Amino acid sequence: MKLVGYYRVPPVKGIFFSPAQEERLLLLGCAEVFSDRCLASGVVRPGLARALDALEDGGALAVPTFHALGGDMAGLVDAVLKIHARGLNLIVQQPGIDTRTDPGFFETCQMLAGFSRERPMVRAAETALVAKGAKAGGMKGLKAEAPPPPEED
Repeated sequence: MKLVGYYRVPPVKGIFFSPAQEERLLLLGCAEVFSDRCLASGVVRPGLARALDALEDGGALAVPTFHALGGDMAGLVDAVLKIHARGLNLIVQQPGIDTRTDPGFFETCQMLAGFSRERPMVRAAETALVAKGAKAGGMKGLKAEAPPPPEED
């Protein structure tokens, strides 16, 4: 199984190359290492695309940290799910995650993505209730169903 590394260089003036990150990935056993530079103007990751294209089904992408894959939770989860959809594994050095041995990480990311997609829907429902006169902060208009009577022996 081929192992490919990827990292991003922070948008700091004067830093064009990060040998420490590349060295860590090569020491991990990566056959190739790709990188991108973070830009203030937007997210452009041709290096990540090349890294993923260098892998075949079952291969693994290694990154030093989650920051290599996304600048926020939504971006991170999106990138991880794309990696999983391509039939690839993910190795994150910090914190130690390796989906070759524990695929549960992908399942967790799928749950987070579901939560993220549901959130706007819940917000819209809450806004509609408030617009109809429901008081914020409580559920006074809602009645719970009475529990069923206990069964007699």
